[in-house]
Amino acid sequence: MDEGVKRRPMDGDDRGRLNLAVDELTWAWARTLVGLGDGEPPLTPYDAGHGDERTQAVRLARLRVLKHLGGYVDLLTEQDALFTLDHGTDFDEVADALGITRQAVTKRWGHVRKGEHVAVVISRRDRVREYADDPRVRVGEVGGAEQYDSDRGRFPVGKQVRAEATYAIVAVDGTVRRVYEIAPDSWEEVEPRLWRFEAVGKRELDDEEIETAYRAGTLPLKPGDDCPTRIGGAYRPHWF
Repeated sequence: MDEGVKRRPMDGDDRGRLNLAVDELTWAWARTLVGLGDGEPPLTPYDAGHGDERTQAVRLARLRVLKHLGGYVDLLTEQDALFTLDHGTDFDEVADALGITRQAVTKRWGHVRKGEHVAVVISRRDRVREYADDPRVRVGEVGGAEQYDSDRGRFPVGKQVRAEATYAIVAVDGTVRRVYEIAPDSWEEVEPRLWRFEAVGKRELDDEEIETAYRAGTLPLKPGDDCPTRIGGAYRPHWF
């Protein structure tokens, strides 16, 4: 890490201000969910002068907000840990940031930094969905001519993986289904920090090509192999 980057642990004042910000944010969303405008009481359920029904409604709404935030925090934790490890951060630094042991970090994310070779793994469920910002864009198991564009889609692939990965492996419901050979220097940034690859010949590999790469030790998985989905999105690097 750049020595010019300021680093310090969170102190009590930091934690207090962060807690207050989260508290205010979650109450604001709870108010929104129960239909209370900015000028309507209560500001929080602690305010006096209101019946139990309104107080209960706001508290139940905040539980829904907190449940969502908990899952989102887990997702962000996974993404940032994978990103930093993918870009050379030491396991001890991640452990220190999270306040956990190095062993816990290696158990959860050790797959990121094993071996000298890396492949792109794309894991998904056997379904089709549309992007909320563009319903014309379909992703998942769309089939036909669209499948190639769906498979190479928008992923947060780090610089080292983009430079070194030779193959992209697509797993569906925990089982490898397709393999692509990534064309050299073909990664394109389609959105900030989201990349897509171009496959050699713009097609998936056939059985003979897959078997040849697998026997040569340059491809770690082939169709039919188990490939469990991991928390943190559709993409992960697979070091081998």
